[in-house]
Amino acid sequence: MQGVYDYRNCQSLFGYAAAVHVRSGGQCALCGFGRDGLDFDRWRQLTVEHLLGRSQGGYRDQIRVAVAARFAVQPPEQVAKVVDELEAANTVTACSFCNSMTSRDRAPYTMVQLLAEPGPPPAVVGHVKAALEDVLQRKRKVVSWKLESVQAAFERDVAERLRTTRTGP
Repeated sequence: MQGVYDYRNCQSLFGYAAAVHVRSGGQCALCGFGRDGLDFDRWRQLTVEHLLGRSQGGYRDQIRVAVAARFAVQPPEQVAKVVDELEAANTVTACSFCNSMTSRDRAPYTMVQLLAEPGPPPAVVGHVKAALEDVLQRKRKVVSWKLESVQAAFERDVAERLRTTRTGP
């Protein structure tokens, strides 16, 4: 290994993810991890959580296609603005734990279904953002419940063994 590692290969922290993490202030939108301070070790645990995942049409390329189809008569710059707004609303910062705990959760609708709401772009965007906020709130409740359960199991089944391993018998 020579030279300096190209940090841009770390897509979960740089690239499009950087904007998500800056928007969140570097804290998990699901459990709040990172709210008590920010340093490299906390920052490197951050990931991007898509409230509607790929299977529900929530990735940028999918949003772009869906918005272009829904608002075919709108000028390209208006379509691009809607895509930007929806992608920002659909992506939040999540710590590694929360991202893994919610990766199989599915919202009761897809991006295409949300975009089917009648009305002009601002009204539809408002509708989609409200639905995404509901998804976020639901994920927060699920994460809280799972964290409570996992922490109890850690304390009961693992913590003492780790302490013993670190300090010796």
